[in-house]
Amino acid sequence: MHFLLGGEKAGIPAGRACLLTEDDGAITVAIRYGHAHPDLCRDLNDYHAQILGAEGRWAQTWDPEGSDRVYKAPEGLGLAHVAWRIVPARELPGGLTCMPLEVQGRFAWVIRSGLATPRLCDEMNEYLTRITGDGLWVQRWRGGNPLGN
Repeated sequence: MHFLLGGEKAGIPAGRACLLTEDDGAITVAIRYGHAHPDLCRDLNDYHAQILGAEGRWAQTWDPEGSDRVYKAPEGLGLAHVAWRIVPARELPGGLTCMPLEVQGRFAWVIRSGLATPRLCDEMNEYLTRITGDGLWVQRWRGGNPLGN
């Protein structure tokens, strides 16, 4: 997953804080200016490079025919739950912008207050409900996941 700040050229629909696009092996999140601090995007990118790339803890179940699948309504399969949560700065150690918290079947991005708008968090949570809850991306937890891949 790659986060970038963008204006009108990013293709973010009017009235939205972000636009998520999926390709084979990757997701890009374009965020409208004013909805996230650049330091947050930088740190999310660094964490995702480690979590998705180096450690391979999450994997995409790619369907070349379904490039628009992230925009469909969640099916409610509940395979995993991932969410963004805004917290007061005092709840994050050492001035971090964000921090991942993960257990089997659950993952939370704890984000320092003031670095992402509530609207951005709500939109990301909508996308994440579809992506992880319906198995478009699956957690690889200690050698297995619900879809067996």
